[in-house]
Amino acid sequence: MYTILAFYTFHTAYTTVYDSEHYHTPGLPKPLLRSEDPRTDDGLKYILVWSTPEFKNRLFEEGQGLFVKNNCSYMNCYLSDEMHLLESYKKDFDVVLIDIGVIRQSLWNSEVMPQKRTARQKYLFHSMRSSDETPVCNVKADGFFNWTWSYKIYSDISTPFIEVIDTSGHVVAPRRDVRWIENMNPISKNDKKKLLTKKKAVAWIPESCKTRSNRMEFAKNLQEALKEHNLELDIYGCSMKLCPKEGCMKALERDYYFYLAYEPSHAEDYVTDEVLKAYHHNTVPIVKGGADYRYFLPEGSYINAGSGSVEKLASLIDFSIRNPSVYYSFHQWKYYYRIRKVNHNRGVCDLCAMLNNRENVLTHSNYEKFRKWWYGDLKERCYPVGAKEEKFVVSYFNDS
Repeated sequence: MYTILAFYTFHTAYTTVYDSEHYHTPGLPKPLLRSEDPRTDDGLKYILVWSTPEFKNRLFEEGQGLFVKNNCSYMNCYLSDEMHLLESYKKDFDVVLIDIGVIRQSLWNSEVMPQKRTARQKYLFHSMRSSDETPVCNVKADGFFNWTWSYKIYSDISTPFIEVIDTSGHVVAPRRDVRWIENMNPISKNDKKKLLTKKKAVAWIPESCKTRSNRMEFAKNLQEALKEHNLELDIYGCSMKLCPKEGCMKALERDYYFYLAYEPSHAEDYVTDEVLKAYHHNTVPIVKGGADYRYFLPEGSYINAGSGSVEKLASLIDFSIRNPSVYYSFHQWKYYYRIRKVNHNRGVCDLCAMLNNRENVLTHSNYEKFRKWWYGDLKERCYPVGAKEEKFVVSYFNDS
């Protein structure tokens, strides 16, 4: 009886059409849900996803659906990209979310970017693209954004590509104050047996062949260095080797000691799910990128290719293969942690929670040196193309 009543209550709460104007500003989109649960309609918060004719909203679905699907602590938020509503009801949007794609498309055109806001309205910067690929150069960006949402650890909403959890399911990393377990137990005889099929040194399966980081040049240099030890780096794709019939991932797990997890872009905190090709297939990643991997991956579970020359890297690979106890130690982390891909959309839960925190909403905050926060070396990447005023030219060569 109680089970039936509980199901009926839940079903009614999440399927009845919203029929009241109490929480709704006339003219703005109505909430799709009606419930006694304050998570869905207690003081609805509106989030405008900014778009341009060239960059439409392909990021989030309209309405409250994402908040419900992700079972957020608060669901009383509504996403919309109805740009025409902004002029008439701009005071009623709590957040204006601006993706890096809009900024790159518009080149900060004053006719495209939002210009005015109410005192309580927040401008939220959003990007999951590498800051190295998408630096923001215009001086108008400094002091423009109140909140940030990106892969960076110090974003207001941080959504990394991967995360490490312990055996209790608690998230351990990425974080700046992470503490990894020391003195791990040796791997079992059964796990050692699984590694006996490995006969080849290193594999790499790049998804893109040409990147700013010039990965191919590094890979070819490593190939030459490995030859000195009678070892090879096999590159699948990019007009190199073809994957075997059983697929690259099965071959990786069965045949290779190491996997070259070279990020397509060098940027602070930019660690993609490229490393999961190794971790999820019983192989040791050789990482290379712009992040400090101590904050992201279990200590002793990887080799950092950025810490020395390709000759030293090749020597370490050779030493590890010739000394099984050394190679086995790279796999000890499996008894203590799991490494998994992160659902980016969970960030909407953090955003809605922030909007329901009165202190967060009322506190004045902005990124005075946003450009440097997003990509530190402005002098390397930014130059005054199209600058019409002296202050814009000077801004490319100064921090502010």
